[in-house]
Amino acid sequence: MLKNKIYYGWLALAAISGINFANAVTSIGMLTVFVLPMSEEFGWNRTQISGATSVGAILGALAAPVMGRFSDRVGARAILTVGGVLIVVAMAYLSLMQTLAGFYFAFGMARLSDQGFVQAVSPPAVAKWFLRYRGRAMAGLFFATSTGGIVMPLLAQAVIQGWAWREAWGVMAVVMAVLGVMPVAMIVRRQPEDMGLQIDGRLMAERSEATPDSHSTDEPSWSLHDALRTPTYWLVLAAVFTTGIAGTGIGLHMVPYLVEQGVGSTAAVGAVSFSFAASAFGNLWWGVLSEKFSPRLLLAAIYVIRAASVALLLVSDTVFEAYSFALLRGFTEGGVAAVGAILLAEYFGRTNLGAIYGTNRAVLVSGFAIGPLIAGAAYDINNSYALAFISFLALMLLGAVLVTMAREPTRREVAGGE
Repeated sequence: MLKNKIYYGWLALAAISGINFANAVTSIGMLTVFVLPMSEEFGWNRTQISGATSVGAILGALAAPVMGRFSDRVGARAILTVGGVLIVVAMAYLSLMQTLAGFYFAFGMARLSDQGFVQAVSPPAVAKWFLRYRGRAMAGLFFATSTGGIVMPLLAQAVIQGWAWREAWGVMAVVMAVLGVMPVAMIVRRQPEDMGLQIDGRLMAERSEATPDSHSTDEPSWSLHDALRTPTYWLVLAAVFTTGIAGTGIGLHMVPYLVEQGVGSTAAVGAVSFSFAASAFGNLWWGVLSEKFSPRLLLAAIYVIRAASVALLLVSDTVFEAYSFALLRGFTEGGVAAVGAILLAEYFGRTNLGAIYGTNRAVLVSGFAIGPLIAGAAYDINNSYALAFISFLALMLLGAVLVTMAREPTRREVAGGE
């Protein structure tokens, strides 16, 4: 931090956190609130609704590497602003749509912007401003993301009960415009060096006075091309793909599953928000732990706990069990994104982190596209989610094994392949 001044990185973090808070309007946890009222009005089945998330996920997966690479060159402000505007337009259209095609178009656009613009760019944008405090900065970012997940489903449910589901989508558009688009457009900048600062806040003129323990000379610097030539990066990609399938496969169908298990609809939606609350505190916990312990081992532990939460969900038919599942799911959800981003920054540095994280995000989102369809199809065929959820449990455990094997890469690995 600069003497007597707030380091600008904290302001950038606040603005990026704002759009990620508002970005909860595009989440699977948000859509699950709308599944029952929209199904009742239009007669759509679970596979049809799930398909919209897959369309958006595929588009987001295609956009994420491009936006990540672009953010390394020009910064995150333009990308986040455009993404936020697209979400506002999508939410407004959802409040008016009358057809399944219209739903696919609007929610697909929202998920494209969510995965390809906002989530693909935000963690690298924050990482470019912090090194010593990267863990707590990431914790702050994902705390805001999770807090949005707490507030937005409850707000949507309240509007649905007070007015109707169309009005709820309209309110979501206003939230994104005010809390998301405006702050990033006014505040976010590319990196500290562009403002005459060094990472963590030292003046550029102080570079020559760096102390021996300065973090500024300790960072690795990998290109995406070189990262793709390491076994480590491919193991991480495989882990996020398998666990991405499991995560969204459960997330979209959580409320309908709990309702059919005998949990009331209000309590089931409350479990979604409770899960996000646990995620918010999990973000803080895992972010701070990542400054003290190996992010690789922390991420493996997170996947194991998530597998345990799925096992609990399979036998949940009371409010207590539903909220116990939500606690475990949310607490680990808070660590998946934060610790995963920190792991990539620690292994590959921040110079090309946008491209590296964007590619990682694309693979993750590809998993997102598959999970809801698996669960939806399993339900429509068997009238039960059990087989799909058991498969998701196995994928979580596989992810833990893969990330445990992903040790820090060395330049010798790349040199050996030449």
